[in-house]
Amino acid sequence: MKVILILGFGIMLVAPLLRRRKRVSLALAVGAAAIVALALIEMVHPDPRNGRAAIESDRHFYLLFLACELPVLALALISLRYFKWPFWLGWAINLALTLYLTVIVVWLEFFWHW
Repeated sequence: MKVILILGFGIMLVAPLLRRRKRVSLALAVGAAAIVALALIEMVHPDPRNGRAAIESDRHFYLLFLACELPVLALALISLRYFKWPFWLGWAINLALTLYLTVIVVWLEFFWHW
């Protein structure tokens, strides 16, 4: 799960470095689709070893993933065919979510001793 999450966000973050518009939009769409698929799979089949409270907390977190990455996926698919500006809007949404997750991980790792 962690590997898919890191790869999905990594692909989307380096997407602007690709030169062609089709590749850029395709990279953003593939990364967003991977995150959406991961969130859906984890919501449908949670790990029962985590406990009820952790499963409910994870479901709320996966809803955040879906709420952020579904528009990114839609904007990437739109920019694949028509305009260039939906790519940048989707990339900015993804960047904001990535920064949010980075702040959470840093906070848990260094200040809350995760």
